Amino acid sequence: MASLDYIGIGCNRVSQATDCDSDGLVAYAASRLVALYYPQDPTSRGVVRTLSGHSDRVNCVRFIKRGSGCGQRDVGLVSGSADRTLRVWKKAGPQKEWRCSAVLSGHAAGVSCLAVARGREISGNTDLIASAASDGTIRMWERRESSSEDDTVSCIQVLSIGARYPLCLALGSLPGLLVPILISGGTDNKLTVFTSKEKQFSKAVVLQGHSDWIRSVEIATFTAESDTTWNQHFRDGDLMVASASQDKYIRLWKIAKSSNDGTTEEPAADDFTAQMKNALAEAGLDDGDAQLSTKAHLMHVEVDSSKHTFSVMFDALLMAHDNWVHSAVWQPAVLDESAKSYTQPMALLSASADKSIMIWKPDHSSETWVNQARLGEIGGSTLGFYGGLFSPDGRYIIANGYNGAINVWAESNRNGTLDIKPEIGILALTIYPSPEWNPQVAICGHTAPVEDLRWDPSGKFIISTSMDQTTRLIAPWKRNHISTWHEIARPQIHGYDLHCVAFFHTYGFVSGADEKVLRVFEAPRTFVQSLEALTQEHESAEVVAQRPIGASVPALGLSNKAVFEGDVTQAAAAHDFRNLSAYTAVASTPTSFLDTMTQPPFEQHLLQHTLWPEVNKLYGHGYEIVSVAASHNGNFVASACKAAKAEHASVRLWSTKTWKEVSLPLAAHNLTVTGIVFSPDDRYLLTVGRDRGWAIFHTVNGESYELLSHNPKAHSRIIWGGAWTHDGRIFATGSRDKTVKLWIAGDSDPTAWNNIATLKLEESVTAVAFAPDFVQDRYVLALGLEDGSILMYTASYDTNLLSFSDPIHVGNAHVATVKALAWRPRPSQSNTNSGSIYMQLASCSEDHSVRLFTVPFPLP
Repeated sequence: MASLDYIGIGCNRVSQATDCDSDGLVAYAASRLVALYYPQDPTSRGVVRTLSGHSDRVNCVRFIKRGSGCGQRDVGLVSGSADRTLRVWKKAGPQKEWRCSAVLSGHAAGVSCLAVARGREISGNTDLIASAASDGTIRMWERRESSSEDDTVSCIQVLSIGARYPLCLALGSLPGLLVPILISGGTDNKLTVFTSKEKQFSKAVVLQGHSDWIRSVEIATFTAESDTTWNQHFRDGDLMVASASQDKYIRLWKIAKSSNDGTTEEPAADDFTAQMKNALAEAGLDDGDAQLSTKAHLMHVEVDSSKHTFSVMFDALLMAHDNWVHSAVWQPAVLDESAKSYTQPMALLSASADKSIMIWKPDHSSETWVNQARLGEIGGSTLGFYGGLFSPDGRYIIANGYNGAINVWAESNRNGTLDIKPEIGILALTIYPSPEWNPQVAICGHTAPVEDLRWDPSGKFIISTSMDQTTRLIAPWKRNHISTWHEIARPQIHGYDLHCVAFFHTYGFVSGADEKVLRVFEAPRTFVQSLEALTQEHESAEVVAQRPIGASVPALGLSNKAVFEGDVTQAAAAHDFRNLSAYTAVASTPTSFLDTMTQPPFEQHLLQHTLWPEVNKLYGHGYEIVSVAASHNGNFVASACKAAKAEHASVRLWSTKTWKEVSLPLAAHNLTVTGIVFSPDDRYLLTVGRDRGWAIFHTVNGESYELLSHNPKAHSRIIWGGAWTHDGRIFATGSRDKTVKLWIAGDSDPTAWNNIATLKLEESVTAVAFAPDFVQDRYVLALGLEDGSILMYTASYDTNLLSFSDPIHVGNAHVATVKALAWRPRPSQSNTNSGSIYMQLASCSEDHSVRLFTVPFPLP
């Protein structure tokens, strides 16, 4: 069975995309999948697996907890999707594999957010789940585990919100009672508090204050051990509620037991409230931008004929972010089973579109919340962070950003630092412990369908192109007998969706996008040196010499411009930081181009320092580029564009020496050419198209190609791809008609290529690839299907007869159309201990993922 070595997939751009369980496992929404990842894995392996089942984008994930105090444990995972359903997942079976145990249907529109119970007491043998959708409803669900593998989930109530949509939910229990409380925030700029009676929720209080949509609301239970300084302000069991909004502010609210039996109360403002009002007035925010109310709203709850009163009061306003605040989450409670203690740390993490992550903690001297640490990105053209969370021990921070990366920071030593706070008329000095947070090797991936991928000719690394307008490069990081795969460069960040890519030598590629131009890139010296350090495969000095050290995008430019060592030396010596934009539009410093990587780069480095210089543009096509290929000897590049008639359905052939066309366009097709493949010896050029036919061009004196054979009706539907065997004897074509056909040249007539075998499948064939060598004297053929499956066949050839084995299904494959398959162009590796030889297969898909498999074949 094939093993999965690497999954590269970006996180969805939503606020509730990530959550962490008590063991440090992070689940994040990735396209229509849920990806599982251990940030604290010492091997930095990355995504360990993906959970499939949803048919549209996943918008929210939450781990389900159950238990009392320090006895809480994780009992499942729930995800909500734009496909209008929620799915519950849990570990089941002898291998404790994640499986879907229930599907929750009922919403009439996509699920936008969900909540599960959080707090000190989550007792009982059932779980309460709340979900909200853009149909204007909140649904309450009760989950009961009916078996080790299946759950029973019933909808116990539907709350209609009206024309305004909920964007965030939080579930907890009222102080001192096991009565559930639900808080909703959304497009009405208000928080609505619901209380439960006999499993039915009703509106209790509406909290105003935010002046824009509320993106996040979280509940935590204050414990007396949390912070003794605040014991006079909070009582043990009080609920702390944090809400984050597009108005740039975070509001903290307190829910506590009250002895008042009235409806509302208006307590006198304390000194802190008065100071805050004065500060807001001076900032010009007292006219609605930042409302500050001291009103305490009272809620009355009846339990077993006893009436209880609770007050809900605004507690603090956190102001530091310069743009939308997408999320604000509490640090998880510290569970100590030996001491039988449950302690809620007084720490809050906020993520904003201003490219920052902030950690908020109480300052003991002033009894106010202060921004203890600010993390994030400097420069760049991204839109900041969508969400963040603490690890269970609070020593790691995980945040998902605009480009789909999961960023990780680890806490190091604590030092006393000097914090200077200008107050009115005085300068106050406060010393408090401030941890240092260091970025860690994390994960990233495409955030849109991945259209194409190729191995470089030497088999060192993979390059992929996507409709997220980036080209990403993946390579192994080898150290201490450990090898893991990571994104190490982002050679092209474009303004158009990218569709195809081809290498004309190891450090040069051509890409095509939704434009009429092909762009040619060459690797900079820094990349070659970094690749040597990471893969421990050394390159010759001739390859490294004469290369520019990096690339940048001029402030008003669209092309990656080469940066040479002389340019950097001059700028660094002159300290000409006024013209940083001349080096990069994402604010890299001149000397940063000289750095050689010793570990996979962080997201900020990928954005700023790993571009490849663009060395040429190829003009000639009339419409958007859809396919490109390069000859194995590196002399030619062939390309095709979208076409609705024959004059545009031709293939243009370019010389890599002059970057000019070597002949008239190669004509044969009537519609778009969907695939171009050179034979291994470059003798033939195969093209397949939407017109259901294929064409073969053969070389003329090694300087050009001309039409040799054409089959206009090879299939009954569009042909998506073609591939040659490693010896160039046979080629295969895969089609939407759910067949793969194999063709061989006639003995007497080389222009007649005959169909010698046909494979019939259950799904349309969208990708075809032959292994680079025989396995036990048999060809190995990999097929990618429209449903995301990957199949493999072995075939023996004898006098115009191909005999195929039964199909081998590759596990943990994709969930949407496979767009490309590529075998690693290196000799297979034998392992006598396991009795197998191994090959590696890379794949990409419309599900946004790139996957790398190691495929074993038994030794004879």
